[in-house]
Amino acid sequence: MPARNMPRRRPNSIKGRLAFMHAITHIELNAIDLAWDIIARFRNSDLPLAFYDDWVNIANDEAKHFSMLTNYLNQNNACYGDFPAHDSLWESAEKTSDDILSRLAIVPLVLEARGLGTTPGAINKLSATGDTKAARILKIIGEEEISHVATGVRWFHHICKSRELEPASTFQLLVKSQFNGFLKPPFATYARTLAGFPRFYYEPLSKLR
Repeated sequence: MPARNMPRRRPNSIKGRLAFMHAITHIELNAIDLAWDIIARFRNSDLPLAFYDDWVNIANDEAKHFSMLTNYLNQNNACYGDFPAHDSLWESAEKTSDDILSRLAIVPLVLEARGLGTTPGAINKLSATGDTKAARILKIIGEEEISHVATGVRWFHHICKSRELEPASTFQLLVKSQFNGFLKPPFATYARTLAGFPRFYYEPLSKLR
């Protein structure tokens, strides 16, 4: 289903919380696929073995997240597939399938980095409902996603250097050409800084339109 057609998921009821957590579960399943896809799709990209090792580790993290989330759904008499889900993550993968630099710019540095900004607010909303288990799961995911963004930043810089490209301007050019729309705050600048992702890379892109 296109993301724009998705129903609103409000966590102030049990059904709303399940729909919300189901949406996160779907994202984590896509993240597993995306981690393995970058390994297989770009296997002939003349990158060191450490690149592929990093994405295997990320795939393992995402599988752990998916398992925690499906357990949460099951414990609340639901399962993955009970609610509609959008396909925008995989659409981004298809759009960046021909260039590793585009993939790194859009998936870890836009889509995963977006989660660094939205997760704290979601944790607060879940905590306010008394659902401490759901909040705790998102806290674990949010903390581990910092290292995933850091991996994307590190290899984006590595490839820019090998192609003799300036990283910040290259990132901005790729986002403008490969991503629909502009980057929306909140940006969680502290978490992004921990990941080695400076604000002068992404803040100008929030003012494109």
